[in-house]
Amino acid sequence: MIIRSALQCETCEAIFTVRIGMGQGIRQEHTVNCRECQEPMSFGMTVNYSELSTNVFTIDGCSIVEVPAHGTGPVVNVDANFVVPEGMTDQDVTFHRLTQMREMMKAAEGFGPLPNQKFDPYAPRRPTADHLSEWKNLKKAVSLASNGRTKLANKKVAEGTAEYYAADPLSGPTDWFFRFTHKFMGRKHGVHFKSMMDEFRSIAATHDCSDLLNHYAESMVKDRFTLYREVYTDFFSKHAQFAQVSFQAGLGIAPSDDMVATSVQFDQVKSFYGDAYEVFAGSVDFLTMLNNVKHGRAFNEFETLTMDKYQKLDNSSKFNPFGTNAVFTALCSEKDNQLRNASHHKGIRIDADGKTLRYRAGKGGTGPEQEFTYASYLYRSVTLFLQISVLVAVELTICSANKIELPFD
Repeated sequence: MIIRSALQCETCEAIFTVRIGMGQGIRQEHTVNCRECQEPMSFGMTVNYSELSTNVFTIDGCSIVEVPAHGTGPVVNVDANFVVPEGMTDQDVTFHRLTQMREMMKAAEGFGPLPNQKFDPYAPRRPTADHLSEWKNLKKAVSLASNGRTKLANKKVAEGTAEYYAADPLSGPTDWFFRFTHKFMGRKHGVHFKSMMDEFRSIAATHDCSDLLNHYAESMVKDRFTLYREVYTDFFSKHAQFAQVSFQAGLGIAPSDDMVATSVQFDQVKSFYGDAYEVFAGSVDFLTMLNNVKHGRAFNEFETLTMDKYQKLDNSSKFNPFGTNAVFTALCSEKDNQLRNASHHKGIRIDADGKTLRYRAGKGGTGPEQEFTYASYLYRSVTLFLQISVLVAVELTICSANKIELPFD
């Protein structure tokens, strides 16, 4: 569904029709640059799914005015969950989702049969994937549990069951964290999760993993899940930007160069790739230890390194010790150290049109200039986050199966 509204720029008073593609979420926010003066205008839309109604509101830099007649003024297309073909960003009476939805359906089928869902006309209307709202509730439950406020945490979990998992009640905050993670990661990374668990079970069936699991329980799990919570919080605080490509990233459909993320808040997300890279690269040590066990060594015994030397490696080198493990390396496809450096050191620049990013590769940013789209940056950032989410799901499953004290319960 597309909702029409109109905005007047508070800086230059230009008026634009905005066509807002409704997404999954009760509140959706957008930022676009005024086509005349290039100053940012922020606005949003709330959705009442029970009444099937919407309300457009302004946040900064603009005001709502009467919608011009079709064909009488400039048009801006935005979408909460889709990118827009470049040739359609300023066109009226266009429907940019149709081709993308067909591609997504085909990609989803490639990961196995789609679930059958019966439509119940009497069931309460709600968004099918309002990840941001669920995360806010889950985050509260986890925080309460971590701070020893068990009764309040359990109350929040009960509310989460009623809202999201009525057919299969949640057992606690950790169970909720796992289910939310598994749901959000999408079908492509769900396949990665299954492959990772199959690999772990294969290793555990033929090798003694007790020393590794004891070390994990005593020295790793607490700090790791502190970092995981932090990167989840960071990601979902920027969800309005990432949501433009999140569903496609869950299916492995990268945006082509002619696709535009029309809502642009680059300053908000410019450092995310670098920060998430640090978390991901700093967390694959568990995969390295598993791989050591697979090859008949102690978890902290490497083919050529010592554990101390491994921990002192730069992050880009921490993937090398399990480079021959096809399952582990398949999960680590998104790990661009050059992009990490540019993001971490805020060396990426965005063009005035909000479509193109540039940075210099090489040590100290002295190498050749790299150019790619803002939509691609969002997609790669989401993909990196989804790789982290697979690690989270794997580790939670291993904790549960091996009676390791769970992080949040």
